[in-house]
Amino acid sequence: MAGRDDPGKFFVGNLSWNTDNDVLWRYFSRYGELSDAVVIMDRQTGRSRGFGFVTFRDPQCVDEVLHEGQHTIDGRQVLP
Repeated sequence: MAGRDDPGKFFVGNLSWNTDNDVLWRYFSRYGELSDAVVIMDRQTGRSRGFGFVTFRDPQCVDEVLHEGQHTIDGRQVLP
């Protein structure tokens, strides 16, 4: 789902605890040029909270990601 303020930004849920920013970046960069890919971390524990956000420079790349359907990162089916 694209964000209101940034049409190239979307939520990615159900991430593995082992997925980091680099893994997220490498996976989604196959769909187009990224400007950001971040896994949200718990401030107290430093562990992943299991979700993140990806931002494409070209908002139309989000449509391609969503059109493909299922995505598996680090052995888990994620929810874009």
